[in-house]
Amino acid sequence: MLVVQGASVTAVVRGSTGEPVILLSGNGHRGVPEQTLLDMVRAASAVLSEAELRVVSQAIPRLRAGRADSRVAVGDEIMTVYRLSGD
Repeated sequence: MLVVQGASVTAVVRGSTGEPVILLSGNGHRGVPEQTLLDMVRAASAVLSEAELRVVSQAIPRLRAGRADSRVAVGDEIMTVYRLSGD
């Protein structure tokens, strides 16, 4: 599962191979704001399976802290990427 912060909106979609991709609004340099986390959980609950939702809930402390796996520059925007697994 990928979480990408830096989008203009918060949304949960499925990638081309069916993996969940969570797009978060806002700047990822300081962690994910509480309102964005609430929006993410609402969107995720409509799209993800129970097991996938558990992965998301386990990752919330990491998202709050801003412990990203990488950052990618897209034009003038910086996208913050988190890779989540259920392991």
